Amino acid sequence: TVLADFLATNPRLKELNLVDNRLNDSDAALIGNALRSNTTLRSLQLGNSNSITHTGVESFRLVLYDESSLNAAADSNHTCTVDLGWNAVDDYNSYEQGHINRGWKIYSILSSRNETMSNVQHFSDIDVKILPIMLEAVQTYATNVDDSKVKPLSIVYEII
Repeated sequence: TVLADFLATNPRLKELNLVDNRLNDSDAALIGNALRSNTTLRSLQLGNSNSITHTGVESFRLVLYDESSLNAAADSNHTCTVDLGWNAVDDYNSYEQGHINRGWKIYSILSSRNETMSNVQHFSDIDVKILPIMLEAVQTYATNVDDSKVKPLSIVYEII
């Protein structure tokens, strides 16, 4: 818990290598939770020598990209990549700029829900501050995706 508490203080640490430290799923949950408030760590190397299973991987995934709601996705960690050796949990933060990663995450949720026209039913609990971010994500990332099922204007219509 000392390491997790330290990481939660958002130290100026950019890379952390914890290979061969006998970490387990409980450690992964604690470190993952600390990453919720950490915006400076860019790379966490855990390697495959630790005892972290799919349960621990899920702890990290939920911190890096919680797609349960748009608010949760917006509040996810957008700067850190986590590499477990056998399973890299870094696809969610592949860009160095956190705002780009956040935009992709939000657009991904909006576009997947748009396929069933279900965005509106999820908007009741959205923080008003996220609305401009949602519109910017659609404007910026819709042009970079070749998806004939989702039309950017349709997503904007749902938002408005």
